[in-house]
Amino acid sequence: MRKTLLAAAVITALSLNATDYYVSPSGNDNNNGSVEAPFLTLKKAIESAKAGTTIYLREGTYKPLQSEIMRPGAEGAYDAIYNLGTKGTAAAPITITGYEDEKAVIDLSLVKSTARMIGFYVKADYWRLKNFEIVGIQVTQTGHTQSINVGLFGGNNTIIENVSMHDGMGIGVYATRGSNNLVLNCDAYNNYDPVSENGAGGNCDGFGFHLNKSTYTGNVIRGCRAWRNSDDGFDLINNQSPVVIENCWAWENGYDADRVSRGDGTGFKSGGYGMGSTVAESVNVPRNIVRNCIAWSNKQAGFYANHHLGGLDFLNNTSYRNKRNFNMVNRKSRTEAVDVDGYEHHLTSNLSYKPTMSDALCVNINTSLCEINNNTFLPAMSLSDGDFESLDASQLLSPRNSDGSLPEITFMKLRSGTTPHVKKIGWQFPWNGEAGVEDITADNADDENAPLYNLQGIRVDNPVPGIYIRNGKKILIRSNR
Repeated sequence: MRKTLLAAAVITALSLNATDYYVSPSGNDNNNGSVEAPFLTLKKAIESAKAGTTIYLREGTYKPLQSEIMRPGAEGAYDAIYNLGTKGTAAAPITITGYEDEKAVIDLSLVKSTARMIGFYVKADYWRLKNFEIVGIQVTQTGHTQSINVGLFGGNNTIIENVSMHDGMGIGVYATRGSNNLVLNCDAYNNYDPVSENGAGGNCDGFGFHLNKSTYTGNVIRGCRAWRNSDDGFDLINNQSPVVIENCWAWENGYDADRVSRGDGTGFKSGGYGMGSTVAESVNVPRNIVRNCIAWSNKQAGFYANHHLGGLDFLNNTSYRNKRNFNMVNRKSRTEAVDVDGYEHHLTSNLSYKPTMSDALCVNINTSLCEINNNTFLPAMSLSDGDFESLDASQLLSPRNSDGSLPEITFMKLRSGTTPHVKKIGWQFPWNGEAGVEDITADNADDENAPLYNLQGIRVDNPVPGIYIRNGKKILIRSNR
């Protein structure tokens, strides 16, 4: 107990002794970094920071130079412009934030390294990036390559909040290692690499989590928007630990800012391991969750299983005018790179309307091997334009609220009294574990042998103690059956 109190006292002391720093385009790195005498470069502030420090970015555009690269050779392949390698703590995180309501833009266009590039290389725990923009990250290699605006490569408990990453040649947020990281209320758009691979644009996703160990748990992408990224909006390919994507919007991905066709163009690429080689037995196959999301007018699929080796959860999503609104194709096995109809997926309370390819409300799915409940497809539900308050997709571009949260929209919002509204289908009904429960019924309400469903509407054949639904009623199981 005494050691615990001592450790807490040390943390508190470190936090109280931390100095906050200010950075301004009119500052000077020979200053002390105070609000009256700010630094010129973010590099200087990061090098000075310790646990508990907040770095405030004053209004203006910051253009780091080649000489400001803090970590050459990161991950053996990248030059990291800003190296976030000092550890914060839960009680004393290290924060980089725009100052009050001032607009801070970090323009990376002058850094043209011959290596791959990372704007912010997050290697340490408890960092906070908040309320600023990143633009202009470059690519100079002409082969297969990528650059990254914010890269999570080992830091835990990081929060990236209300950061806008746009009009550059790199991925917005990209993660391979780390636990309990949150990407909150961020935008990634107009990102296209015209340099590598003859300008194919196949490596500019909005957000990509590709965790390489099953132990990297607790990662969430929430309230984010991805549009006109030349590859995909959200990408979880080769991911080995479950990731939750919730309350996010993806549209017009697969195109550049001028809507010229470029890369793959999926809204939510929700898993998968590709089709090129054997997938090792050591590779974990996670059950990723995508819920309360909107996919509109993406070049390929709105929601895509992407040759996954197991099931994925799609809950209360809305898909409209994508080539295929839901594409649940799976890979046959680790050793057989063969497409098969999707298996083990759970689809509950999803809405699919007017895909641009005929009969593509939900394709490539083995309904006998999946849990499919309370959707507007399989079987198809009759829908019309009049069921929605608005089909005006320009609302997706509305300014965010002052706290960074998504704006209020009526796009694809169901009118009260329509059948899918009564059944609580689609993005507007927050997933609470009970959506569609009223539709789970059986002929005999007193039949103790009737199937059980968990609170996500998924059938459970071998329940552990807990709360379940049987014949439309909640029941408590106190011991194993």
